[in-house]
Amino acid sequence: MFVCTVTVFYLILGSYDGLSLRQTIPKNPYDMSYVYEKNGFLHYDDGTYQSVTGIDVSVYQKEINWKKVKAAGVDFAMIRVGYRSYDEDGELVLDSRFKEHLKGAKKAGLDVGVYFFSQAKNTAEAIKEARFVVRHIRRKGITYPVVFDMEPIDGADRITDLNADEKTEIADAFCQVIDRNGYRPMIYGNPQWLRKHINREYLTKYDTWLAHYADETDYPYDFKMWQYSHTGKIDGIKGHVDLNMYFIES
Repeated sequence: MFVCTVTVFYLILGSYDGLSLRQTIPKNPYDMSYVYEKNGFLHYDDGTYQSVTGIDVSVYQKEINWKKVKAAGVDFAMIRVGYRSYDEDGELVLDSRFKEHLKGAKKAGLDVGVYFFSQAKNTAEAIKEARFVVRHIRRKGITYPVVFDMEPIDGADRITDLNADEKTEIADAFCQVIDRNGYRPMIYGNPQWLRKHINREYLTKYDTWLAHYADETDYPYDFKMWQYSHTGKIDGIKGHVDLNMYFIES
């Protein structure tokens, strides 16, 4: 008996068209007086916007009991899909617990998004990073954003000599590829990074994930997600975990 097998290849769209026109950055629409604490998490509800609760994890959280995480009140998880190494070669590396965390979070009923830790030195490398991400999340049921995360590492990074214009183009190149492949791109950073290390005026079409560890934030511009703690404690995870709010319209 003759058996015909068919291999399906999925095209990953990957190119960079350059920066869009400069736009005014929208202002922060949230009133921090509506932030309140409940069950160990911060929440927000002003009648127009409300928050859902999330965490972000990587190999550093090790084995996770996702059923307990869900029962603790967590709605979504941002999972590190991988990173580029800090050395000159800049190898692209899959987080060794990505598949395990993704499977566990989805099985427990959480929404899932991913983030990639970038050390791209130019737009060509950023495109390769985005294509790497798409290959590993294609058809995996990603329902939350796909995030570009570039941060300096003291004494060990590849991006020290990049200026804000170069970092802006790198972030944009990554996000363009993510968008063209049907996912929601997002850019991560603390207030200093977002205000001084990239030019957000050229990136306003992408949502922002703000990292500001406080009970309130005075960051003046818009953001869709807020990482408000890096020392969270949740049943099902040993050690600390980052805590997040995702803002939705009521």
